[in-house]
Amino acid sequence: MPQVEPADVTPVVAGSAPRVCLVAQDGSADSRTIECRRVVTLIGSRRGCKVKLAHRHISAVHLAIVNNGTEVYAIDLASERGTRLNGLKMECERLTDGDMLEVRPFLFRVDIENREQVDEEDTHPISLDPTPAVVAIEHLATGRILKPTRELCTVGRRSGCDIIVEDRKVSRVHILLLTYFGHPAVIDLLSHNQTLINDRSVQFRVLANNDVIAIGDTRFGVRLLGSMVAERAANGSSSGSTKPIVRDPARDHIDIGADETTFGQRSAPKTD
Repeated sequence: MPQVEPADVTPVVAGSAPRVCLVAQDGSADSRTIECRRVVTLIGSRRGCKVKLAHRHISAVHLAIVNNGTEVYAIDLASERGTRLNGLKMECERLTDGDMLEVRPFLFRVDIENREQVDEEDTHPISLDPTPAVVAIEHLATGRILKPTRELCTVGRRSGCDIIVEDRKVSRVHILLLTYFGHPAVIDLLSHNQTLINDRSVQFRVLANNDVIAIGDTRFGVRLLGSMVAERAANGSSSGSTKPIVRDPARDHIDIGADETTFGQRSAPKTD
């Protein structure tokens, strides 16, 4: 039987989702292949990132690789030095097999294997409701409705975020809004003050209609419009009991270092 983990743990992707690996290139890091098995893979200098890069030019949480079940994306998390894809500066891009991802001074080749549907009882690691037609969040203090305009949406205090929150208790890049098989989800980006969903601290959660996301002192209401999810919630039957099912519960992390003299004198990695 599949193993069930708490709902706030970032789940392994479905068996039918693309298989993604990062291959560290010789000369920029220890040569190795890193399998990105979970829906979101965090890369940065902070402890807790799946791929921890030890270098002063790497932001605390620098980059995320997101496997939405059918496609793979990379999003720069408003990092200090940026990220390059095939030599060009990127913000949020869909990845293809053979792409070169540069988080200077580290260089990775992206290997993506698209797989056919597999007949496994854990094909979908999350219990999913019908896909909502419109996804938005409401700033509860002002009633302002905010609708993400791209596949991935960063929320935080930093000016480079898609949704900027002027709250000192909010990290510079606090959460990432994403979709998994078309369903909205949120992941906490190793923030200092955590993320709460309905007053419970979470790392990852598929969102239900009328969920309340709290970051710092700021609260957002989740609005899934034109869906069976919203209709059930209106009738007092919200479905917030999603449970990730993980075939391999290991939460391994990879540490990779680089010579600090590459860019000058040694200094500590940047933090939030």
